[in-house]
Order: sequence, then structure tokens, then C-alpha cells
Amino acid sequence: MAHVTIFIEFSTDPDKASSILKSLKPETDSIKSRRSKTSVERIDGDVTVKLEAEDITAARAAANTVIRLLNVSLATMEVLENG
Repeated sequence: MAHVTIFIEFSTDPDKASSILKSLKPETDSIKSRRSKTSVERIDGDVTVKLEAEDITAARAAANTVIRLLNVSLATMEVLENG
């Protein structure tokens, strides 16, 4: 089996990055999987999500979950900003 590592990185203003981290961190910390591990970190306005998985199927599942969480977080912030 191949070990898979995926990085999702993006930049935004530091306040948004902080909000994204605060919304993602509890979710990624609560994911219990024997086949994958997810970590999130922020440095100023840069957010990095690191996914590690034992195989491509677990990597795909973890990536899909994180992408959905990111989309919800960003959409929520947009609604709050624009009303």
C-alpha cells in the first residue's frame, strides 16, 4: 500500500484565516480514522491543511471531508460579511 500526503494551502487576510482555523480545527480533531490523519495550522494569513492516509481511498475521503468543511466555513463567512 502507498502512503499518501496531501497539502491544501491558501492565503487570505489574517482575520479570515483565524476564523477558518477556529472552524476547522474542532472538526478535524474529532475525525476518528485508523487510515487517515488531518492537521490544520495557520501562519498569519496562510492556512495549511495536511492530510495523511494509508491509501488513496482514505486520502480521497479525508480530502472530500476537508473540502466540504472549508466550503461551509467560507460560505458562512461570506453570508456574515454580506448579510
